[in-house]
Amino acid sequence: MAVADSTSTKPLLLLVDGHSLAFRSFYAFSKGGEGGLSTKEGIPTSVTYGFLKALLDNCKGLQPQGVVIAFDTAEPTFRHEADEAYKAHRDVAPEHFFQDLGNLQQILEGALDIPLCMAPGYEADDVLGTLANRAADAGWRVRILSGDRDLFQLVDDGRDIAVLYMGGGPYAKSSGPVEMRREGVIAKLGVTPEEVVDLKALTGDTSDNIPGVRGVGPKTAITLLQAHGNLDGIYGALEQLQAAGPKAKDPKGALKGALLEKLSLDRDSAYRSRMLAEILVDIPLPQEPRLPLGAVNAAALADSLEELELFSLQRQVNQFAQIFSSEPPPELPEPPATAGDAGEAEPPSAQPQPHQQPALQPALITTAAALEQLVARLMGLTDAAAPVALDTETTHLNPFLAELVGIGLAWGEGPADLAYIPIGHQPPMAADLLSEP
Repeated sequence: MAVADSTSTKPLLLLVDGHSLAFRSFYAFSKGGEGGLSTKEGIPTSVTYGFLKALLDNCKGLQPQGVVIAFDTAEPTFRHEADEAYKAHRDVAPEHFFQDLGNLQQILEGALDIPLCMAPGYEADDVLGTLANRAADAGWRVRILSGDRDLFQLVDDGRDIAVLYMGGGPYAKSSGPVEMRREGVIAKLGVTPEEVVDLKALTGDTSDNIPGVRGVGPKTAITLLQAHGNLDGIYGALEQLQAAGPKAKDPKGALKGALLEKLSLDRDSAYRSRMLAEILVDIPLPQEPRLPLGAVNAAALADSLEELELFSLQRQVNQFAQIFSSEPPPELPEPPATAGDAGEAEPPSAQPQPHQQPALQPALITTAAALEQLVARLMGLTDAAAPVALDTETTHLNPFLAELVGIGLAWGEGPADLAYIPIGHQPPMAADLLSEP
């Protein structure tokens, strides 16, 4: 969970990379894009649940005075028009992602009164760059919540613009985003925020289909940037060497050998890659979004969450209202817990709070005899109205990478109607419990 800087007197604006957080939520609950959370009628809710949960958790610590969320549009951008290969290899998200996203956007804009900002012909990154630039000029501290390292180029300590980086992908187990300032960017990428664009111009980016310079990797690119400052400096030094003749040497030692030919052959590619990678910070917006918080419609929010069967979020409506309203409305009565809560999974970064943990007394199954007794007990539970619940604990949220850690079972409402079978805790002894004799 991100935490606010209590020493600053400037208001805090949180800018959210909408599609980054939406896709992160989608794939956190959908294995390979299939399945995921849904209502009893099959309405998908992975995006809505994960997004709102992450937004609330982070804003509890940040306590922002303004929130704006940027999304991409369906139209091609100027980058696609400049290079038809740009992001051309990416798969289209499944239809249920867009259905879920539509429900989320209605809640964000209609119930939470959070402005959504989009600009046809541009990407959400350009919207974020423009809003960050204008808000900083207007006296705001700016934090950008995203899992995209491209946004590191917007970091500016002098203007108090930082990125709250959700690294590790959708399956990562993390305590929350990391605030990336100048020193953090250098530690992460090996270059300053100003050099991030030139780094991508040289190395390319396979995720965006940006070519870069063939044969130049991060290590070589960082050496070149440290020696010559930026892409223009690198090619300026290259031109001087070529003009001086074949025996000329780079006084800084970075330009040498086969690298000279690679840079020369792919000069156009490097500059085109730079254009594709650079985030614009002064684009025309269809409408300037309101920056300060608005007024949460708590009743509408509660109704929407109930309709989507997101009951654990529904019980936090008053927290949403307190955090996202400029003047919090009267509190609504908290809805009772429902059986539907069992269908909601916690996002990867969520941590249980102490007051949510009941005093349980599970049986720890560590011997073959105890396992036989448990099996016998479970075999006697034949009431279809009271099924046995089973849950696996694994090393990873991605099922293709996960290894079994243990198996938990519950068969009643009592604190002792539970058992846990450790499999991966004490190898090989624990694993032997499920082995053939």
